[in-house]
Amino acid sequence: MIKIDKVNKYYNKGKANQIHVINNTSMTLPDEGIVCLLGPSGCGKTTLLNAIGGLDKVDSGTITIDGQRITRFSSNKIDSIRNARIGYIFQNFNLLDDRTVFENVAIALRMIGIRDNTTVTARVRYCLEKVGIDQYRNKLAGSLSGGQRQRVAIARAIVKNPSIIIADEPTGNLDSANTLEIMNIIKTISKERLVILVTHERNIAEFYSDHVAEMKDGKIVKAYNNDSSRFLDYQLENKIYLRDMAVHKGFRQDDVNVDVYSDEERQADIKVVIRGNNLYINTGGRLNVVDESANIEMVDEHYTAMDESYFEENDFDYTACLPSKYKARYTSVYRLSNMISSGWKTVKGFKRIRKFLLLGFVFAAMFAFLAVSNVMGVIDVKPVDYRTTNGNYITIPNTAKTEDLLKLVDGLETVAFVLPGETKKMVTLPMDDYLQTSYAQEDLGVSIVLTSVLTPEQLVAGSMPADPHEVVIDKALIDEFLRDKNGLYIGLDTMEEFLGRRLMVPNLDDYRIVGISDTESPSMFVDQSQAMYILSNGNDLDDDFSIMGVGEEEDTEDLIRSGRVMDLDLSKNNIKIKKGRKPEAAYEVILNEYHEDEVEIGKTVNVKVAGRKLNVVGYYTSDAADDDTYYVHADTVKADYIGKQKNFSAYAPDVALLKSILEKEGLSFKVNDTRDRKTYINSRKDQLTSSIIVAGIIMLISLIEMFLMLRSSFLSRIKEVGTLRAIGLKKKDIYRMFTGEILVITFITAIPGIAIMYFALTQMVTITYYIEGMYIVTPVIAAITFAIILVFNLLAGLIPVFSTMRKTPAQILARTDI
Repeated sequence: MIKIDKVNKYYNKGKANQIHVINNTSMTLPDEGIVCLLGPSGCGKTTLLNAIGGLDKVDSGTITIDGQRITRFSSNKIDSIRNARIGYIFQNFNLLDDRTVFENVAIALRMIGIRDNTTVTARVRYCLEKVGIDQYRNKLAGSLSGGQRQRVAIARAIVKNPSIIIADEPTGNLDSANTLEIMNIIKTISKERLVILVTHERNIAEFYSDHVAEMKDGKIVKAYNNDSSRFLDYQLENKIYLRDMAVHKGFRQDDVNVDVYSDEERQADIKVVIRGNNLYINTGGRLNVVDESANIEMVDEHYTAMDESYFEENDFDYTACLPSKYKARYTSVYRLSNMISSGWKTVKGFKRIRKFLLLGFVFAAMFAFLAVSNVMGVIDVKPVDYRTTNGNYITIPNTAKTEDLLKLVDGLETVAFVLPGETKKMVTLPMDDYLQTSYAQEDLGVSIVLTSVLTPEQLVAGSMPADPHEVVIDKALIDEFLRDKNGLYIGLDTMEEFLGRRLMVPNLDDYRIVGISDTESPSMFVDQSQAMYILSNGNDLDDDFSIMGVGEEEDTEDLIRSGRVMDLDLSKNNIKIKKGRKPEAAYEVILNEYHEDEVEIGKTVNVKVAGRKLNVVGYYTSDAADDDTYYVHADTVKADYIGKQKNFSAYAPDVALLKSILEKEGLSFKVNDTRDRKTYINSRKDQLTSSIIVAGIIMLISLIEMFLMLRSSFLSRIKEVGTLRAIGLKKKDIYRMFTGEILVITFITAIPGIAIMYFALTQMVTITYYIEGMYIVTPVIAAITFAIILVFNLLAGLIPVFSTMRKTPAQILARTDI
């Protein structure tokens, strides 16, 4: 039983154009029969019908179905009730035009939990046969006539055996013949079910209905049982009752008989020709000729009003082909298992123009990948991009320029070694492999590191050094050299070809590359005995990273770097002591024998190293006639180098631990890796900003394009969404339906788009290193791009769905902007 108690509903409530469309209405409806709502247009019939059927909400009052108050439940609960108990027949049919007749009816069965294909087929065909439309079950619903479409709508409403049928103007768009046939079917259904019918045809209502409720201005002004004898004075448009015609004339000659019926006396000049099986009629253009193909039936009798016998012979088995003891219960139509397949079927059925528009998604995916690759490329700062020294160095200021602070730090826990000054130096790679390239060379900016901290696991080629003049250089140096293609003309184009090659430092014997490491830094690993020589004789790479202030007094002449003062053990000449002894301590020097008369042993020469004059301890002879070098002890070279440095470098395997210790000691410092990274980022700040802005714009345009296309696709299907909601499909299934389609669209467009751009960028990266520095082209970036597109597509595609799902089914069906 349905009970309506003091129901009110407004349109534009609280506004100047407020309409009180249902005005404090109350009524009780029986369990079976036809209840007809009558009244003029705009009196609130359809609105009240939608409220009873759960298609629309009310502002106040209650509506209960078998004791369940549907005006208070959530939309999800209301959907469950109306799906199981209510069937809907609409004036505009509301079929899914791109699906077959069978599919339109079967979906109602599947929503109440019947999934067995045999049962579904049997029940659907039974209902289609009862409404006379089974022969069209495999035709698309959109290809049927109005009367046929309404029969399909009735079959869909009754297939799930509901206890209530809501019929809103079911004959409003039909001719008289189809009107009676449809009403006969509805009357048959109402024998054991409740049908609530809205119509504006009073004669139809009084003939078929069991109860009538007349409405005016949102109120029921009259309600009564329709118990009178039933006759319907309703002449069908396609039937001509010959005996009711005013004029009848006959012409007979031999075996030709012609009967002419007319509603009044008319003058007619008619020529009739029979040739073969064809009949030719000429009325001189005064009359239109209509033959039997126009569905006109001539009845040789008088018209009589129809009585109850017209529909009483029809029958309908409500439970035919349904499982025994079956209880209707809402079941999701779009499960996770079939979302993709259903979405693929929908996308596959797109019209050609919509399939063509999918190319827009492909291009959007291409540019989305380009944007993501660019953003990740400019924000992804790798150690090899910014490191100017080995990543394990910490630079510490040495304002006193003495060895005391160096010795203090060298003795700290986790410090492997310390070197005075910065470790960045320039070494020369000779490329004199051929006569034509005898003067060719390339300078490499290296960071000096002792081989004592190098492990075999860090080698990617070659071997560990076994001689003081054997070195290991890092792969980062070689990669940069190979990118610049500076060695192509001598065939130096692979990492392995660096093994065995020479490196030169001014005033020193050559060094040989025996191994290649991978520490993501421009490191050159050298023997401890050679480190100070390379640091003091090698050309500085730059002075940009000094942590000391300016204004410190420096020597005006670097005698050691120029080769004027040199460690005796590094002499390339055959040196022999003629008088005195070799230098054995700092600031001791031996001079060429031709200075013997100028400076005595024990005296100082007027040459300062590290601010101190050198003390003469002997004289030497040399194979080089012009050798005027001041040969000193190695400590002199070291003291001189330390005296010129504003800071020193400490190597620590655990940089974080050394940092903590230095903080506890109160010493100032800078972590080289942090310093270099910050400097690198600052130098690229403008480039980073502009790249991110451009990439963001590209990404935004791509995503807006996707949003507009998805929104357009959804809006074109508002009618379908409204229909599915009206017949009982829950909101979650609408979301799943569109989610499946979005997933399919994303897969078939994003993957090709990303793949195309992936290939294009890969080819460009091989052409120029600039592209490699600005873009990251990896499967991970492709996966990130796909995830971004998928998430955005889901949001963009489901936002309009969410907005629409906030409306009631009646509001969705009533949209006029689509």
